[in-house]
Amino acid sequence: MTVLQILKRRRSVARFEPEGLLLTREMLEELIGDACLAPSDFNLQPWRFVVVRDRERKEILYDCAYKQEKVRQASAVIIVCGDAFGDRRAAEEAAEAVQTGALDQAQATQLVEAIHRSYEGNDVARFAMAVRDPAFAAMSLMLLATERGIGTTPIGRFDDKALRRAFAIPDRYFPVMLVAMGLPALDAPVPPRGRRLPPSEVVFHEGMGGAEP
Repeated sequence: MTVLQILKRRRSVARFEPEGLLLTREMLEELIGDACLAPSDFNLQPWRFVVVRDRERKEILYDCAYKQEKVRQASAVIIVCGDAFGDRRAAEEAAEAVQTGALDQAQATQLVEAIHRSYEGNDVARFAMAVRDPAFAAMSLMLLATERGIGTTPIGRFDDKALRRAFAIPDRYFPVMLVAMGLPALDAPVPPRGRRLPPSEVVFHEGMGGAEP
């Protein structure tokens, strides 16, 4: 399939066949590993993934997600988190670049300085890093799952505090979204695709020109 074909095939699954698809630890780790080919600022990869497959743990997640039934039904739910302090990997990333020959030592030093300048004292930049880059990975995860015949749906409605508490997520990580995965309900028709706004409504050339908010 081409990327366009996968995009057209992907749907947000409204109902899953309860535990209708066996997603092993190895399968999920391979899928997530491939999704991590997504881009990230300075290659800092500020994403973390909590895989929830256990039935009792899914019940807890179901409560955190305001009792959305698809959380219970899914074979697995991935909690996609972003690291607001991903820049702490700057030196590690620079050293790796030197080791592979991508940068010399002077360039690596400049890279570390550039990363620190980008994020130190800039809470907006930190929040953007912790949301934007994991969102790239989450979209890649859903497209790869579609390619492999696995249904998915993103879930953005959950109790942040309850989720952090129940799954021991430290303050530095932002739960960005849940991605539920499994076999779409066999008795449910493929949902129609919602209307997409045309380019004439969403594309601006060379600036927004004071467009209405």
